[in-house]
Amino acid sequence: MNTLPTDERRARAAIAAFDLIETEVRPHLAAGGTLWTKGSGGYPRRLRQMLGVLDKGHAVTFATRDAMQLAPAERVVEHVIPFKRIIVEIVDPSQADPRSNTHQEPIAGGPATSPEHLLSLFNRLLVKCWVTKDEHHRLNRAGRSLQWDAPDGDGWARYRLADVVAYPLA
Repeated sequence: MNTLPTDERRARAAIAAFDLIETEVRPHLAAGGTLWTKGSGGYPRRLRQMLGVLDKGHAVTFATRDAMQLAPAERVVEHVIPFKRIIVEIVDPSQADPRSNTHQEPIAGGPATSPEHLLSLFNRLLVKCWVTKDEHHRLNRAGRSLQWDAPDGDGWARYRLADVVAYPLA
């Protein structure tokens, strides 16, 4: 059982992730690696695992009408801006997937310059939405690379392309 207070767990996760970014991921990119292709070295997956505690700490704030008709266990939690795109912003916004982005400029003030900045970027970009399984499938198939990215950082563009309408939860 984890007995650390939530803020301390979040801070430790941010410190560990930032350390990995500084010691391994950015050197990988400087040597010609990428974050958006098979040449990513598995870093997006590793960072996602490390930042999982940050994700769990965020409430779902949007939902579709159909998802709200389902039992909570049947709803799918969807990241409006896909997690991999959040990681790209934290590590190096110039690594945005060119298949779904017209520019590789920061969408939220990235890249992270410290663990505290990493937390700030993460908190700014993470928005969760309950959707149905069918809606989730449509969102991931709305366009090239959209399972991992959001057109120019606009996660709601995926929803518009997939004809999925979400509403804020009260």
